[in-house]
Amino acid sequence: MIGYFFFIGGFLILKFLTFLTTKLPFLKGLRNAFYNLLVKLDGVPDNSISRIELIELAYANIKVKKTRTFITVGGMAVGISAIVFLVSIGFGIQSLVVTKVARAEELRQIEVSTAPKTNLFINDELIKTFKDFPNVNMVLPQIAVVGKVNYNNSSTDVAVYGVTKDYLEQSAISPVSGKIFESNDIESTLDVTTTTVLDDPTDLTEVRDEILVGDWVEVEDESNMISQFETTKVVLPESLSDKDAVVNRAFLKLLGIDEKDAIDKVFKVAFIASGNLVSGELSRIESTETEYRIIGITLDESTPFFYVPFVHLKSLGIQNYSLLKVVVNSEEKLVNVRNLIEAQGFNTSSVVDTIKQINNLFDTTRTILAALGTVALLVASLGMFNTLTVSLLERTREIGLLKAMGMKSKEIRDSFLAESMIMGSFGGFFGLLLGFIMGKILEFALSMIAVNSGSNAISIIEVPFFFIIMIIFLSFFVGVLTGLYPARRATKISALNALRYE
Repeated sequence: MIGYFFFIGGFLILKFLTFLTTKLPFLKGLRNAFYNLLVKLDGVPDNSISRIELIELAYANIKVKKTRTFITVGGMAVGISAIVFLVSIGFGIQSLVVTKVARAEELRQIEVSTAPKTNLFINDELIKTFKDFPNVNMVLPQIAVVGKVNYNNSSTDVAVYGVTKDYLEQSAISPVSGKIFESNDIESTLDVTTTTVLDDPTDLTEVRDEILVGDWVEVEDESNMISQFETTKVVLPESLSDKDAVVNRAFLKLLGIDEKDAIDKVFKVAFIASGNLVSGELSRIESTETEYRIIGITLDESTPFFYVPFVHLKSLGIQNYSLLKVVVNSEEKLVNVRNLIEAQGFNTSSVVDTIKQINNLFDTTRTILAALGTVALLVASLGMFNTLTVSLLERTREIGLLKAMGMKSKEIRDSFLAESMIMGSFGGFFGLLLGFIMGKILEFALSMIAVNSGSNAISIIEVPFFFIIMIIFLSFFVGVLTGLYPARRATKISALNALRYE
């Protein structure tokens, strides 16, 4: 059967060359040479019919009943197109979702954090350790604190992230307006003489405990624990220049700032850090109010937060960091580096985990969609089986004559199988084409709706090469299965009885 699969492909090429010779006669030599090559590759004895000749005979029989063949191949094409249409949508949506979830660069990144109630800390020493790991390209720290923002005599608490320019770029954080800051410094220039310990910590505003959740800081009331904290008041060094902030849309909405006028707006903020970020579990650092200028705005509209240069928060006297972003050299090395980090006792996460979950979900979805399309294919297979069975009854006398002339039962069987395989292959080819066209029509309609709504065009159809090969083999296999019974019955027909058949 595998041999027939390739010979049918060769036969189709031969028919194409035959068509070309009618327009370009000088190709006749090429056509004859290709035909002789196929016969030679078949390697059958002189007293037997070659497979290419059996395929030619089957093709001639198919052409006799053009209407019946068209309906049979059309039914097969509809069944195959249903599978292609549904599964290609599954592939397309999966690709669209994965693209939205992660960029190629993020597949090389690992986020490192500490587990609750551990004695492990993320600090400069750990950064040096991770940088010495093989295949590590960059180690980028992040500090997450609470910011008490004062704007137009209104005070509110929001999350603040101290990061470097490289961190923002590796995280694909690009402002919709404005720019990001240029600072990549991670070394503090804190002057310890600027810090003072207040005698009465209760004079400070309500204590907040920062809890790191992934990339976010949630602020939780802890007013009943005020007296347990030793609070240090810190003045940011004057040597820190470019007090710039990159804010999100939710932050602007919270302060009531119009996005069009937000760039270069100034607000005051006091940073509050406690817990593992500072030395001692019952210690807290709070800076005096400092003015920051908005230089960029990001798309996020969920939770109010903003970014400031990493060195600004480190200058508070912070010794430990909230998390690290480790960038490896290649996707293939990510698992190895991740295992090394986890062996140190730290928690790791990666967008690869999310993509794996998405792929598992869509694998199941595609299986369900393929099963739905298979129902249509089964109906088409019954139609092909019926066509071949009727063809057998109509050609009983012909079969008897062929046997009387010396055609072997095996060759009779192969000629019927060749018919079913050709119709199955044609159904697969046209089904692929029809399913792809249907998908593109749907994609075009959805893209028009998206564009009219102010969004970008979308692509929801994807037909991988391996899927095309699988469909071709599937259609060929269905042709073989539907032709087995009629072919077997044809071999059992007696030549004498067949010649008597009316």
